[in-house]
Amino acid sequence: MTFKQVSATFVALSVTFCSFAAGFALYEGSARGNALGGGVMGRAVDASANFYNPATLTDMTGTVVTVGMTTEHPTADTFIDGHPGRKMDPGCFVLPHLYLAQELGAGFSFGLGFAPEYGLGTHYSPDWELAWDTRKTTIKGLILNPNLAYKITDEWSVSAGFRLLYASFEQYSDQMATRDGERYGTVHDHLRANNQMIDWGWQLSSKYDITEKLSVGVMYRSFIDTKVKGENHAQVKGYDDGPVAAQVDKGVRAALAQAGIPAGSPIYQQYYNAYYAQAYEQAVATAHDTVDAGARAANGDASAEMRLPQSVTIGMNYDATDDLHLGVAAVWTQWSSAQHIFFDLPGGADKDLVLKWNDVWRVGFGAAYDLTDNLTLMASYVWDQDPCSKNHGTTILPPGDRQIGTVGLGYTWGPFDFSASYGLVFMNGDSLYITDGTGVRHKFETSNGLSHAVACTMSYRF
Repeated sequence: MTFKQVSATFVALSVTFCSFAAGFALYEGSARGNALGGGVMGRAVDASANFYNPATLTDMTGTVVTVGMTTEHPTADTFIDGHPGRKMDPGCFVLPHLYLAQELGAGFSFGLGFAPEYGLGTHYSPDWELAWDTRKTTIKGLILNPNLAYKITDEWSVSAGFRLLYASFEQYSDQMATRDGERYGTVHDHLRANNQMIDWGWQLSSKYDITEKLSVGVMYRSFIDTKVKGENHAQVKGYDDGPVAAQVDKGVRAALAQAGIPAGSPIYQQYYNAYYAQAYEQAVATAHDTVDAGARAANGDASAEMRLPQSVTIGMNYDATDDLHLGVAAVWTQWSSAQHIFFDLPGGADKDLVLKWNDVWRVGFGAAYDLTDNLTLMASYVWDQDPCSKNHGTTILPPGDRQIGTVGLGYTWGPFDFSASYGLVFMNGDSLYITDGTGVRHKFETSNGLSHAVACTMSYRF
């Protein structure tokens, strides 16, 4: 018997690190950044410059502390092979952010950021049709990011920093136990894994003031080679004896035919019943033992290795008037570098998984209007491309590009700066194909995909 549950679970784990663009990427670095669609590459709005472009840390004086959070609540309707499936609704997630900006003097500034850059949560009912792919998945990817910025001239600043990654993954699924294309049972599977924050990358960024009103910025983030380690726990949920019965029936009929007993003879049914009962009992016992042995073998240590892709972000900010401020940012991520993942599974079962991800773009446009000296109205639009292959899919990631509209308000009161934003994420309906443990290909579609993103951030300038 080929036991599928562990390898299928780690197929899902691969998406943990391959979907930071539409769906898995978290670009919500602060309420102001959200409200401006990330269009802050050329101008720092608060200490979240550590997240968007650390070179703009030189725009700030003294000490600035920024703290806040974004909440996300994604939902989507699903269709399986053209028929309505269970609704995807994982509930609400809270994404905190914390930043520090410190002027050092002599043109230097130091920054420290702590924010989730990767994450996802999907939850389907236990009885839904594709539970063998996933029932519930939670992904968290936190980055601790120290940065050092330097103002080379009054117009030009650069920065360099490290990115320390902590990634965790948890998934529940009901995997198929199969042999020769037939399903003989279901195994409840629970996988937990993390990288213990031992993997890191680096980043470089720059910003240049072309004029007093126009500034540009660019940031490069390197590859991160990562390995997650954890444990897989599996237990038999149930058996499917239908294939056993069909195989025994076929075997008994063939044996009687070989013995020369006519199918219509009076003794045929007598021989059939006797042989069938004995063969069926033995076949069921063998099938159950094999499923049980597969579940036991699937318990133990497991790990996965892959390379996280590099990315480049470019952006521009322009003061159209004294009160109207415009920004644009574009992010290119090289998902094609994540073409495969190597798995070390329980029982020594290694696997090299081919993904075929695509490079993607994310483009955001933002505008801010100063209603008064202390109150600012903000709005933005973002288009976010889906990186996943349509033929190598998973129900963890609802397919389709994203379109995001966000509005926000900012208010300054002495050394305090308060901001809040609300974003509505429209997930375009799309489809992908998933193959189960018996080799059957299923079409997975989504529609009415929405996510509500509410954020609030407070900064204090010492």
